[in-house]
Amino acid sequence: MHEYSLAVAIIDQVKAIVKQHKANRVKKITVSAGPYEMVIPDLLYEAYDIIVDELDKFRGSKLELIMKPAEITCLNCDYKGEPSKEKDEEFAFNFKCSKCDSRDTHLNMQYLTIETVDLEIPE
Repeated sequence: MHEYSLAVAIIDQVKAIVKQHKANRVKKITVSAGPYEMVIPDLLYEAYDIIVDELDKFRGSKLELIMKPAEITCLNCDYKGEPSKEKDEEFAFNFKCSKCDSRDTHLNMQYLTIETVDLEIPE
């Protein structure tokens, strides 16, 4: 289950932000991931909850995961966006241009990213 490792990495990054801002506690963390990160949301939430239950500044905080759609760049027509949704039984992954139907495409990877951190900061 790599979701546990992802939760640890998220928390480690946010710990540095908490320290930098001298925050009292973390309220909410929003992260995003692309479809090829193979993140199982329920497992990530569960791992996060297990870990933060032991951390005073994180206890009770929420994790929000935003799943972003796949994105390609067509090397034929320069289209940038979601691949065609048309099924193609010949290919396991449908990286086909939505504009010109070319398969000469580049998959734009979207890694797990911390988007926002909502902190309680002393006045």
